[in-house]
Order: sequence, then C-alpha cells, then structure tokens
Amino acid sequence: MTDHYAELGELHDLFMPDAWDPLVGTLATTFGSLGPDATILDLGAGSGVGTVRLAHATRAQIVAVEPSLTMRSVLLARIADDPELCERVSVYAGAAPEILDEIGPIDGFLCAHMLGHLSAEERRATFERLATLLTPDGVGLVTVRPQSAPVTDIVIEERRIGRHRYVERLLPTEFPGTSVAEYQVFDGERLIRSASFTSSWAMPSQDGLRDELRDAGLALKTADRGLAVVRHTSVSQ
Repeated sequence: MTDHYAELGELHDLFMPDAWDPLVGTLATTFGSLGPDATILDLGAGSGVGTVRLAHATRAQIVAVEPSLTMRSVLLARIADDPELCERVSVYAGAAPEILDEIGPIDGFLCAHMLGHLSAEERRATFERLATLLTPDGVGLVTVRPQSAPVTDIVIEERRIGRHRYVERLLPTEFPGTSVAEYQVFDGERLIRSASFTSSWAMPSQDGLRDELRDAGLALKTADRGLAVVRHTSVSQ
C-alpha cells in the first residue's frame, strides 16, 4: 500500500487544529455519556490530533486505527507521552475494511476526514462491517461534505513557528477526485522551502453517503459543524 503521507506527514499537523477544534462540542455531546467499559473506534486516526480530542470528550476506551506508518508513528508517540491516554487508547496498524476483522464490538465510531480516501466499494464494505460491530444502541460520527460545497475555492492558511512562517494552499484541480496541497516556508520574506503534494480524494455527497449507509443498515442524520450522526436504521430518533 502506498503511504500518501510519507512526505506530507511533516507538515500535515500544522493546520489540523483548525479543522478539529470546531468538532469538539459534538464529540462531547455524542460520546460524553459513555462509561469506561465502552469502546469507540477511531477509524483513520491519522497522527492523533482528533484522537486526543476524542479522548478528552469521553471516558470510553478508544481503538485508534491508522494505515500510514508515517502518521501512525506520530499517533503512537502522542499517546505514549500521555499516561492517561496510555490507559485508554490502543493503536492498530491497518486499513479499512480489512482491519475491521480484528476489532471486537464497539459502542461508537468516528470516521473523520478519511472517507474520501476509500473507494465506493471500500466504503460500502466498511459500513457493512461497522454495522455488525456497532452495538444496537451505539452511535457513530462521520465528517460530511456540505451539500453545495464549492469545488473551485483556493484555501490559504498560515502560521508562525519560531522564526519561520508556514503557508498552506489547498488548490482544486481539473481532475475530479484529486486535490493539491502546496506548502511554503519563509524566513522573514525569504522563501526557504516549498513542496507540493497531489492526493486522490473523492468524498461522496451527503446523499451518496446516506445511500451507502442505508445499504448497510445504518442511517445518517446531519449534525452541526460538518459532522453527521450515524445509527442503526432500526433505532428511531
């Protein structure tokens, strides 16, 4: 399997707090009532930026799954540095849907910023397996694309670390399902480094995602801040 984060991993986390911090309230609302005997699956945990926030929002055990060696190395180091997280977070190496054969029953799951990495076939197989793992009253959260998400926007973010200014540009491409991330590092006004990464990312629409979940016996309900709640279809809300 190609590790798409082998080169990007160094720069990936610089701008992730902005993506995760707005989701913290929904994590607490959804998983905050779970006790220490419950288990939450964090599928595609990346470097653990979200895993740490999830752990702070719940008392449950967390199973964090990440296929990328680069990202998983940071994830494991992040957990190892926190004695409390060491008691509750287990890190698994592997990719969905295959890794789910090694996971036991779960009371909740989180699929954040990762579904676009999977093909439609892989997502359907993943949802089918999640439906069998999720307890009858369990709940999941998935990040979703806005119904009318623009595809031509250029997103620019920057931050300063020490004497260096880091700039990220997320650029659309003419090829569906791909995106380009450009990074520049400045010392004052002098450009000292630059890098560009193209990734395949084909996030389904909310309607498409709803259909895929329904085929697996799961129901999607749109929530705030780009997160949607997922439950068994048989559970009425």
